[in-house]
Amino acid sequence: MTKAAALTPVPGVSPLEALITDYLEEKRAAGLSRRTLAVYADVLREVLLPYCRRAGIADPAELTAPHLNAVANGLLDGTGARSGRPLSKPSVASYARTINVFLGWLARQGEAPPARVQKPRLPRRVVDTLSREDIRALEDAAASERDKLIIRILADTGIRLGELLGLSATDSLREQPGRKWYLKVRGKGDRERLVPILPSLAARIDRYARRTRKESASELLFLGTRRSPRTGEYEPLSESGTQQMIRDLGLQVLHRRVHPHLFRHSFVTEQLRRGMTPSLVAQIVGHSSLAMIDQVYQHLTVSDAHAALMRSLMADRER
Repeated sequence: MTKAAALTPVPGVSPLEALITDYLEEKRAAGLSRRTLAVYADVLREVLLPYCRRAGIADPAELTAPHLNAVANGLLDGTGARSGRPLSKPSVASYARTINVFLGWLARQGEAPPARVQKPRLPRRVVDTLSREDIRALEDAAASERDKLIIRILADTGIRLGELLGLSATDSLREQPGRKWYLKVRGKGDRERLVPILPSLAARIDRYARRTRKESASELLFLGTRRSPRTGEYEPLSESGTQQMIRDLGLQVLHRRVHPHLFRHSFVTEQLRRGMTPSLVAQIVGHSSLAMIDQVYQHLTVSDAHAALMRSLMADRER
């Protein structure tokens, strides 16, 4: 919607509310997932908009820095949260980020105030990771080739759980000249990308798909172990089922809680420690910007940076 259209009066709808609807429709058309859209809608319609109504603000041009800071403070002390309870600093930072992205969009429409929500300062996080020995132990202890493959794919690619469970049994492997193998992954916003994998892992996936996987009407690679009472078919493996399998393995083998996203953290950390550039890591794991990589990279030490540089310099000398 153009600026003029957005400001066309609609009975009972403020210009700000109309612009929020515009923004969400544009994001939906761009292919954002329903989950992400729901988060955006919740923050803008259930946090920002009610505050603006209470403050008598109908037009985004009326928003000032004190207004936006009051939104964040209300979430921190609970007065601006729907639950009436204070939110954690990470949660408030996430809300602030969503509002600021919306304000940036407004700026491109010529509608935005210059102010932005100040995010609360967060403590530096130490990200838990799995070592390569941990991963091998988990894979060795897995009860079936399906579960072993799930562990290995998560560990060697850093893909998200939803991306793993969306892999096709017939159309996920891609080979390019020089025996270069890739997984075709459908990520956030329905965007596809090719993730490099070892030829040995490609062979295992192909063998599993052709010989071990149960026959099913579903085209997905990973299926449940029991037929559905409703359909009589082996249906796609659920996120909760995968999380439970990994959690049980972690407690059994490593005596600690392990979740699917931990493999992603571990993959990013390992590749950065080995000297891979953040932009390449972001491309492989499907981040549209380096912001998330920077957050994970914070827990690496100066010795990690030294080791990566020494490897790079030694590689130059050996050429």
